[in-house]
Amino acid sequence: MSNRRERRAQARANSATKNEAPLHQPSRDAPTHKTLFDIASERQLLNTTPQSSPPSVTTTKIHPDGTLSTIDSAAGSPYATTPYLDVFLYTATLTMLHFTFTVLVHHQYATTPPSLTSILYTSTVASPTPALILVLVSILHPRSSLPPTQILFAFLSMAAGVWLVHASNEDPYMAVMKKAPPLGTLWVWAIVEMKWEWAAGCLGLVAGWGWWKGYSMF
Repeated sequence: MSNRRERRAQARANSATKNEAPLHQPSRDAPTHKTLFDIASERQLLNTTPQSSPPSVTTTKIHPDGTLSTIDSAAGSPYATTPYLDVFLYTATLTMLHFTFTVLVHHQYATTPPSLTSILYTSTVASPTPALILVLVSILHPRSSLPPTQILFAFLSMAAGVWLVHASNEDPYMAVMKKAPPLGTLWVWAIVEMKWEWAAGCLGLVAGWGWWKGYSMF
């Protein structure tokens, strides 16, 4: 019985001795062996140099044999190719606007417009305005943001606006019915293509010229 008590007392003493960890400050001296950073540097695991970026779908062309080639930045510019969808949408919209102006001119002078088929044929197929719009939009629309093109649109809008105001006030109604739809269409298109500062200035100049000449738009 006494042996058992002695063994238990000795076991408790041994466990208390093992649980007593030494408490002292760690050494702040330079390490004398390789650290994890040294090993990672040797294996180039910490290399932060930028790797080559993956090929872009907008500047890379895939050939039939599977090889890749980079498209030249000049050839891939928005001015190198014609945006055919934009040209089609602009031409279709302006053609419908020309048709609308033709109907409004008939209504303005209280004349009975011909049938819908006839006036549609006259304002689209028989009129040179849609073809002219198609050519101008194909050439100028892809370059509409360039300053020379903005200047050209400014002159076009002022010329069309002044001519339209003059024709509406001076020419006989038959001439107005013939000139107003194409001039109005070109005027609207030029205003839409310009930046708002340019458009506001051109509209102000046309309005000022009409006021100076004593013309009225109504």
